[in-house]
Amino acid sequence: MRDLIIIGAGPAGLAAALYATLKRLDCLVISRDLGGKSNYSVHIPDSDGPAAIRADELVTIYKSRLQYLRHSHRIAGVKRLTASGGTFSCTVDDGSTEEARAVIVATGTHLRRLGVPGEKQLLSRGLGYSSISYSHLFTGKRVFLAGDSDRVLDSTLELSIHADAVTTALLAGGRFTGDLVARARDLDRVTIVEEATVREFRGDDFAREVVLASEAGDQTIAADGFFVELDPQPNTGFIGDGISLAGNGSLRVDGTNSTDVPGLFAAGDVTGNEYAQTLVSLGDGAKAALSAYRYLIETGRTKE
Repeated sequence: MRDLIIIGAGPAGLAAALYATLKRLDCLVISRDLGGKSNYSVHIPDSDGPAAIRADELVTIYKSRLQYLRHSHRIAGVKRLTASGGTFSCTVDDGSTEEARAVIVATGTHLRRLGVPGEKQLLSRGLGYSSISYSHLFTGKRVFLAGDSDRVLDSTLELSIHADAVTTALLAGGRFTGDLVARARDLDRVTIVEEATVREFRGDDFAREVVLASEAGDQTIAADGFFVELDPQPNTGFIGDGISLAGNGSLRVDGTNSTDVPGLFAAGDVTGNEYAQTLVSLGDGAKAALSAYRYLIETGRTKE
């Protein structure tokens, strides 16, 4: 039995693994890949943003450390996580079982897609699913946003500070706060299209335009960047009975990244963190590892 299992190896899981290793815990990382969503980025044509911290470079460092410690990770998925008598059991894809005294869940979220023509082909080439990391690249440019919740309106308010023009499609069937809609509509640089349906994304090497249907009729909108801002879904389908989830499927944690199950911790986007940022997840993973270490020390459950 190990001291700690970390499920997921995106930024949060990688940081947790590094800190657990520094604390000399017998740790195993189980994940289908290393890097998670940080392996993907959106390329915006003709964009030169100001110098900034390259979070992906930090993730590469964390990945290299874990790749060096080959005995400390398994490239696999977890089918089921259960807790019993202070011990956690992870059933892996191949049917094998790994056990530990503590677990950190850092499985992130999965993106919801529209499933329209051109979406898959233009992904990462001017088309992405979260604008928060790229807003500074749109100074003097046009951006298109589409979403079904207040998430897209929050992005609209932020992009309006940077971009010359923001067109926001409020998707039919979505739920939006009236005050936010009004604030966005009052901005000079923002055009709001209500009860909208995205028909198709078009482009060449990059996404160039979107075909949109609404009560005002069909229209084709050109932009320099396109973002589908649908609320992501936490990857918690493997969580077993006795481990409670929030209404949106995320794992509830306190300020130490502890869940309501002793010995179970969570970090990164799977906790419902509103800031889907690599640097935030790295810090979250480090904190979860330190909390797990403290738990193992305080309960006297580290291996001799």
